[in-house]
Amino acid sequence: MSNHHHILCIEDELDIQEIIAYNLHKSGYRVTLASDGLSGLNLAKKHHPDLILLDIMLPNLNGMQVCAQLKADTKTQSIPIIMLSARSEEADVIGGLSQGADDYITKPFSQAELLARIKVALRRKPTTNTLTIGSLSLNLDGYSCSLYGLSVKLTTTEFKLLHTLMAQPGRAFSREQLILSALGEQSEVVDRNVDVHIRGVRKQLGAAASVIETVRGVGYRCNPNHFKTPSSEAL
Repeated sequence: MSNHHHILCIEDELDIQEIIAYNLHKSGYRVTLASDGLSGLNLAKKHHPDLILLDIMLPNLNGMQVCAQLKADTKTQSIPIIMLSARSEEADVIGGLSQGADDYITKPFSQAELLARIKVALRRKPTTNTLTIGSLSLNLDGYSCSLYGLSVKLTTTEFKLLHTLMAQPGRAFSREQLILSALGEQSEVVDRNVDVHIRGVRKQLGAAASVIETVRGVGYRCNPNHFKTPSSEAL
């Protein structure tokens, strides 16, 4: 019985691609295949799959380039990505994870392990178009923000920056990464302007401003523990 999840597998080794596709179909997933980075990127943007299996070494665009472009686009940046690598490429995986990939698995791998990793990644994926951390919510369809149920007025740039930070709570983003992920390569926003926009977001959040933390020497991150109340200690 189908579980309705759609997985895009971008892998240029056809024997590996066939084995993965067979096991995914057998487990009830819908599968789309691509054999090079460029066609994989185009398919991801066209179909918006629930998860992407992404090989590192690919023709046209390599896996890290594909990952960077997907995470730079607000329409695809929330899609979980599991990178596939040969053991000799494990050092490259760090680059993939820094671009926003969710996990990686080294070849050769068992199909049972791959399926287990996929299930974990899909469980972490938001199932609605609303991002919520504590009492702070972003509606991605309506470009609206609310805090404690009250509307928060943000500019489009402020909304995109907050969305990027909330989509990966705890991850520290440099100013350059924020520009790329939230606004795209064509943005005219420069590093220094990011601080101005972040100040704008914090001003609108008022008492909850500290949900956006400054990471010295790096940039900013969303603190997922901001809204957690410390448990009371027994007297």
